[in-house]
Amino acid sequence: MADFVIVGSGSAGSAMAYRLSEDGRNTVAVLEFGGSDRGPFIQMPGAFGYPMRMARYNWGYYSEPEPQLNNRRIFAPRGKVVGGSSSINGLVYVRAHAEDFDRWNELGARGWSYADVLPYFKRMENS
Repeated sequence: MADFVIVGSGSAGSAMAYRLSEDGRNTVAVLEFGGSDRGPFIQMPGAFGYPMRMARYNWGYYSEPEPQLNNRRIFAPRGKVVGGSSSINGLVYVRAHAEDFDRWNELGARGWSYADVLPYFKRMENS
């Protein structure tokens, strides 16, 4: 039996599993419904539009009706594959606005201010 069970082997789930188990004190089980991320549509960033529309790789979620958009529902691709949504997004990366992080910190998420997380973004961007 594992000390922790993580549902989803996307970027966050995989990183969390690593961090929880890296000192050898905890065992971690990672559950993933999706299949392998091997395949030309995932491995070739220029083809990222294909897996986003394929039921094999994408859960096919939509938002609830959005009142400010005439009740349209917005397509929200979510990866159904090892690597999660990071495997189907064509290596697209967007950093949230600094004010978002600072607001989270003000609301009690200590250590999540923009100044706190910026070094991690820079490290990741230069990996």
